[in-house]
Amino acid sequence: MILRRILFSAIRYAARNPEVRRQASKLADQAVEKARPGLMKASRNAGRFTQIASDELSEGVKKFKAESRRRLKK
Repeated sequence: MILRRILFSAIRYAARNPEVRRQASKLADQAVEKARPGLMKASRNAGRFTQIASDELSEGVKKFKAESRRRLKK
């Protein structure tokens, strides 16, 4: 409990320190730049899969409506 309190106090103190915040910001920017190609590829794949799923759903709805109309006519 005491160790936890000391640890969190140190983290809060570091978070208030402008130099530590600047360094953390630089590290975060570098991490984003390194991850960007992978994130973009994943985003494109997600968009492609979403479009495929949307097309399949639309096709299924059209088939269902067509079958429903045929059944109502009988």
